Amino acid sequence: MSPEDGREFRADKLPGSFRVFVVGESSAAGTPYPPRYAFSAWLRKLLEAALPDRHVEVVNAALSGYASRRLLPVVREITGYSPDLVIVYMGHNESAERQYYAHLIDMDPRLFRLWQWAVDTRLYRVLSPLFRRGERTSEGAQTLYKDANENSLEMFAVLQERAGGASYPTARDLAYRDLLYEFNLNAMADVVQAAGAQIVLLTLSQNFSDWPPGASTHRADLSDSDLRRFEELDESGRRARERGDCRAAQEAFSQAQTIDADFAALHFERASCHRAQGERASAREEYRRASDLDRVPHGAPTYFNDVIRRVARAHSAPVDVEAVLEAESGAGLVGDDLFLDWVHPNLRAHQRIARAIAEELRRDGIPVAADRWREPWAELPEPEAVLAADPILRVREEEMRMFACTLARRAECVRASAESLLRLDPGHVEARAALAHW
Repeated sequence: MSPEDGREFRADKLPGSFRVFVVGESSAAGTPYPPRYAFSAWLRKLLEAALPDRHVEVVNAALSGYASRRLLPVVREITGYSPDLVIVYMGHNESAERQYYAHLIDMDPRLFRLWQWAVDTRLYRVLSPLFRRGERTSEGAQTLYKDANENSLEMFAVLQERAGGASYPTARDLAYRDLLYEFNLNAMADVVQAAGAQIVLLTLSQNFSDWPPGASTHRADLSDSDLRRFEELDESGRRARERGDCRAAQEAFSQAQTIDADFAALHFERASCHRAQGERASAREEYRRASDLDRVPHGAPTYFNDVIRRVARAHSAPVDVEAVLEAESGAGLVGDDLFLDWVHPNLRAHQRIARAIAEELRRDGIPVAADRWREPWAELPEPEAVLAADPILRVREEEMRMFACTLARRAECVRASAESLLRLDPGHVEARAALAHW
């Protein structure tokens, strides 16, 4: 690990430095790329070009597999290292951490905040050894150490279980997920500002248009006769869509929706027809509805962005990554053009996020007034040029996609990624095994 990766920093901040920490999950960490290709690293390049008189540090403190419950102690740890700014991009792992709040499900919600206050300090003491504070990686340097692989496996184990049809989150699971997410965001903002630093919250984006729901379920009170009729209409609509007759498909899907509007895959099918007919606004709405109804689920509910904006208004302006990537994608149909799987951005998206953050900081006069920023900013290299210069990145991209498609049990997607991997690396063992299995 090197300072260039943005995971290492001096314990004692140099005078005149502008120190930024980025907190989040694997998407912010840069997965599957090394951290030097994450949006934190591109942000550092932009800030160094725009602020040549400042020593700029952008530390990537994102942790694969973590959700807000475990990231809150990380933020507390960070405040001991004199941050000027903390950037938070998180929310995709909240549904995969039931084990961290399972004991709250039967608690009277009125007692929750009292419980949170009572155990907060004790919990931090329990979790803080994970940070290995004081571990030195090179002279004068400090690192926030986590076992990213172990945490990722924990999260994927939960998703794999749900993809297999078990342990879907209950209504109470989701209610506490939402409550904890907003509470933890507010707590992060409070602790950062109490330390004299500023906080910037990023809204979330993910693959809506090219990543089907991981699992769909019917509403609990559906009768057997209604279920049979729904399945007939759904199958009729799919057959019509496959032969290119979206008008007939939508008629069947509309009738099915009157029977059960909670079946995620139905909304994804409807979105695909709207997209084929050039009805982008309707497609966008249906893709997001399908994502929100996903029972696995893959990613964050879209209303998390309402939570982020609400928390941000009380503390600072958010950076609207959702809007930025929708504009980058065109017509808001964010998909494989910007994401490698369901939530991990590609290089193009990482660069666009970095530029959006820099633009917001300049507007807000952080760390200096806008007229003191040097123009023009440094140009970032084209993603294709970056991939050509470091060919292993393409292998990592396809490995990530193959793994994600395997997790989601998307056989065609697994085979396509495995074939791409073998074109890049004919001896790739995992790709051969995937083709043999799928």
